[in-house]
Amino acid sequence: MRIVVTGASGGIGRALIRVAKRRGDFTIGISRSPSEADVHYQCDVLDLRCLERAAGEVGPVDGLALVHGHGDQRLWVKPLSELSGDDFIDVFKVDVIGSFNVVKAFLPSLTPGASVVLVSSTPGLIGDVYGIPYSVAKGAVAALARSLAKVLAPVRVNAVAFGPIATRWTGWISEEEVRGFGERTVLKRLGTPEEAAEAIYWLLSPASSYVTGHVLVVDGGESL
Repeated sequence: MRIVVTGASGGIGRALIRVAKRRGDFTIGISRSPSEADVHYQCDVLDLRCLERAAGEVGPVDGLALVHGHGDQRLWVKPLSELSGDDFIDVFKVDVIGSFNVVKAFLPSLTPGASVVLVSSTPGLIGDVYGIPYSVAKGAVAALARSLAKVLAPVRVNAVAFGPIATRWTGWISEEEVRGFGERTVLKRLGTPEEAAEAIYWLLSPASSYVTGHVLVVDGGESL
């Protein structure tokens, strides 16, 4: 497969590129920092022209994984009384509008059997006391995936709702709080970026050829 990965330099994006390359796929990375992809474009997901230039160069695409996210530590721990409307808009732009931009830019490049995977989260489905702007935006991402599945068929579109995956957010709170996230799961641990990447890869691959419009929950049982 030829797979485009946004957020390619982040924890899950980097893991996904490694998984795909091990299986012989050609990877195209998109992020503001360099990645391990076979070809990399230093684009911001809000820069539609940059994304369109990249899409025009890479040719046919079989998989599109939208793994980018806003990622501001301050918004993760900011209390409700201090949040502003702009905080929500900033996250919404990156997570939702950014995802839309990538799909729009690469739409002419998608093969008929292509698969698009967006990244949501369990807080986007059930809420959270941390990062409320993120939860709201991730809920919108799930809605976007379902709508795109109806519009883009036979291209498949799904989302993955991740629970506590051990990425950089674990450095934003205390060790005790991090352990608490693991304890809230049925499996009593955080997930790894590699486990997250495997879930995305399954939805990208022909192994999930009859799955579309679905939000796959990968959270170790946190939301049960």
